[in-house]
Amino acid sequence: MATGLRRGAFSLGWTVVRPPSYSTLPFRLLRGRQQQYSTASHEEELPEPSEANAATYCRLAMDLAENAPPSHQWNDNNDLQTQTQTSLSRLRRIVKKHLAYMDDPWKIGRYVEEALAKDRFDEALLLVRMVSKDRQVEVAWNHLISYLMKKQQLKKAFQLFNDMKKRGQLPNVSTYTILFNGCAISEHPKLAVSEAIKHYHVLLNSDRLRANTIHLNCTLNVCYKAGDLESLFLVADSINDSTRAPDSHTYSIILSAIRQDALKQVDGLTPEQKSAIRKKAVDRGKTVWTEIMDKWKKGRLVMDEGLVCVMGRLLLMNPRVEDRPQVLDLLKETLNLPNLAKGLDSDPYSEPPMQGVALCHSGSSTRRTVIGRNTLGLVIAVLTACRLTNVGIKYWNLMVRHYGIVPDRDNWYRMLGMLKKARASYHATDMLDMLPHEYACGKPYHIALQSCVRDNTNLNVVRNADRALDLMLERLPLPDLHALRLYLHVALVTHSGFRAIARAGAEADAKRQYGLQILAALDRLWEPYKRTYFHYFKEMTKPPRRPDVTDEIYNSQREVMALARHMYRAIVKLSDERLLPDEELQELRCRGAKINREIQAFYLKREKLEPKLKSSRPPSGLGPPERGRSSLAPSANHNDDPATGSSEVSPEGSGGGDDDDDRDTVQQQQEWEWVTTQELVDWKRPPVRESRS
Repeated sequence: MATGLRRGAFSLGWTVVRPPSYSTLPFRLLRGRQQQYSTASHEEELPEPSEANAATYCRLAMDLAENAPPSHQWNDNNDLQTQTQTSLSRLRRIVKKHLAYMDDPWKIGRYVEEALAKDRFDEALLLVRMVSKDRQVEVAWNHLISYLMKKQQLKKAFQLFNDMKKRGQLPNVSTYTILFNGCAISEHPKLAVSEAIKHYHVLLNSDRLRANTIHLNCTLNVCYKAGDLESLFLVADSINDSTRAPDSHTYSIILSAIRQDALKQVDGLTPEQKSAIRKKAVDRGKTVWTEIMDKWKKGRLVMDEGLVCVMGRLLLMNPRVEDRPQVLDLLKETLNLPNLAKGLDSDPYSEPPMQGVALCHSGSSTRRTVIGRNTLGLVIAVLTACRLTNVGIKYWNLMVRHYGIVPDRDNWYRMLGMLKKARASYHATDMLDMLPHEYACGKPYHIALQSCVRDNTNLNVVRNADRALDLMLERLPLPDLHALRLYLHVALVTHSGFRAIARAGAEADAKRQYGLQILAALDRLWEPYKRTYFHYFKEMTKPPRRPDVTDEIYNSQREVMALARHMYRAIVKLSDERLLPDEELQELRCRGAKINREIQAFYLKREKLEPKLKSSRPPSGLGPPERGRSSLAPSANHNDDPATGSSEVSPEGSGGGDDDDDRDTVQQQQEWEWVTTQELVDWKRPPVRESRS
């Protein structure tokens, strides 16, 4: 009887929290509330009271329970979330009810997994701790640790791991895999590396468990994600030929870490220092690759596409451009992909085993590595870096049409970028026609029209730009504003043929043809401009309590005004340079006056929307284009051109060095638009390109 009272008094006593106004004397009897809560048996912690004071002990506990504040919080010392007394009692009842019907560890693990999927961590943790007293439920503990890792609670996850071991639960190999994978995705890389390496060495020295290749790869991945190359090679020293034998994923992580470390070190260095660091990284990668090829040829390593592509991208870092085509030889040796940049003895399309190989799933009957999108992206990058763009179309047709590779968004964009660098505007517009509908957005049309700007010596480049514009207007519900500006820029910078006519003596005819080209571009842009202006200035109203959407609308309005300014400049150019007679410009002047009013109205309101900017009020005297005065006159410097900016159109690496031959002809002469009022400069230029069919 006394023992029952003592237990009843204790069950009430540990749920009572000390109010600050109560006397401390009664709580000296209730020693259970003077200590932090533990799931261990409290009967072992409390002294055995005598029979005489058992009733007094029970009465004090019940009195304090009745007078305790109901909203006071109960704090769990073992990582349970803060709960009120009522919710904690309810949680315990729920857990006990579920445990009455669950005695299988597999079912307990499933219940914990479902509870965590609904973010009921407290319930799952309480259940696992209660059931851990009499059975092994390491799978349920693994679910809890994985949940905390995904929530970026690294310290709590390792505390829970230590709590798991203290409760007699033995971690399995999956527990360590979860720990290492959680460290790899942690937002605190230094702490993650230290914890991962510490527990990896604990696993290496364990007599009960044996570290395997999965643990090795996970720990290497933690060091790779943190950019700690030194720790990565320390972990790599634990590689052996039995349980921790390296696989293709192991070498992929090591090669990726070497490449990432080299890219990180070159920031802020001179070109000579950058070349030395990249050369060293390539040499280290070749040393590792020698070991890979030796194991592959002996049948001790399975080669996969990811490993080959990682090594190929490392070879692309070679500072010597003439050494970069080694990547194509690498693909030939490992993936049996023919090197189309060299002369071939046989037709690559005549190999029946390779036809549709990307559509077939590799089974146990074949050891061939399947070529996929990763290889296609690498090939395009190699051809672009090595200036072998003339064989890019051949590789695309071979890998897409013959091998059956389905390109992803990155493959399409890389291919368009290669055609842009090759100034192949005709093929770029062809790619737009083949572009899947789900990839249709503003970016591919930007790249295609930029290729038209670079291909401005082609006689048919305006026709290619017209086709790109038509494809965009057909596919996109609302035309992209930057693409519209690029289209007008194509008409302005394509004048090499007209200049040749002017040098031949027919200057008036050349100016008229140049003016008609600009006029046609303005006519094609008028309807898209009206649509976008009406959409962003009339239809789009200010959403309540959504400042982010308001900013997005305002930025779109600024894009519309950038297009309007570019169109107005072209109208001013036609009028001021008298490229066309006045009677042909009458309707265009009315449009210019309307555009001018819209520009002024927008910039007059800009001071209220952007008070931190300097005064953006248009200069006094800004008149319609027929007056010959405009603050929006074309700038001689392309860097100030609002149509394209300083980096959108300029090719990669055009800052000098060995990439100077990739710059546009007009950019080399700092003359983007033909200023017909100035005297023709007879500068050396490449021959005008013939029509492409």
